[in-house]
Amino acid sequence: MPNLPSIPSPPATAPSGTSSPHIHWDDLFSPEAWRRFGDTLWHIALLLLIYVLLRGVLRRLIDRGLEPVLARSGEKMDHGQAARLKTLAGLVNSIVSYVLTFVFGVMLLRTFDLDPIPLLTTASVAGLAVGFGAQKLVKDVISGFFILLENQYAVGDYVTIGPATGTVEEVGMRTTRIRDDVGKLYILSNGDITQVVNQSRGAVETFLEIGVAAATEVDKATEIINAAGKELAEQRPDLGFAEPPQVQGLGGMDGTKLTLRVTCPVTAPARLAEAQVALRSLIHQRLVEAGIGLA
Repeated sequence: MPNLPSIPSPPATAPSGTSSPHIHWDDLFSPEAWRRFGDTLWHIALLLLIYVLLRGVLRRLIDRGLEPVLARSGEKMDHGQAARLKTLAGLVNSIVSYVLTFVFGVMLLRTFDLDPIPLLTTASVAGLAVGFGAQKLVKDVISGFFILLENQYAVGDYVTIGPATGTVEEVGMRTTRIRDDVGKLYILSNGDITQVVNQSRGAVETFLEIGVAAATEVDKATEIINAAGKELAEQRPDLGFAEPPQVQGLGGMDGTKLTLRVTCPVTAPARLAEAQVALRSLIHQRLVEAGIGLA
């Protein structure tokens, strides 16, 4: 009679008391597991506290270190140099923030028993794959350093960069922040800045055109306008007039009116619009008081 194939016997059951390869729920909620979990949370909280405190202390030290320099050199240092120091302080604060964040990230990985070296190596290899993307970041940072090195503009300067015209609020490692006259904030990448119009390097001179009746005596109107310009410059030094506004000459004439061209030089471009409004208002008031008709 032929031999029948043997039927494999079922696997032997592990005897009682033998450890199972599977993780038991009891192990997850054991006192030892809770202790490890609590230690991890404590380390994370401690790292966060140290990070926040250290970042605040270093920022304060940088700002405090700048104050004596500005105080000692206040009489010798012009506005541009002082603004440049403030800009450099902001850049140093940005660098310190990036370094602290990196160190905190490495320490956080070690808290979870993760070796940061393989991760950094992997990140380096991956960085080669995204090198084209990193080029933009490097370009922004290098451009930021050259902006400071060449003193193209600094915090507090009134500039025009691309579509933005306003006061520079911050020059960081990657970006420049500009606040315009109506309060809008522009954030521009340093690497994209190709042309800068800095209106804070010297006086900015604009002209107003004042129309008066054609029969007006030019000399009389000129005298009144010049007196109004001198009066405004003395009463409103905050407007930053480089010199009192005055009539430059006759800008145009026709059968109905004469147009007088008035200079308006200011050293604070951010106040230019306000200075023009104040000057127009006072000139109008003085001409009306003198009985000169406006056109």
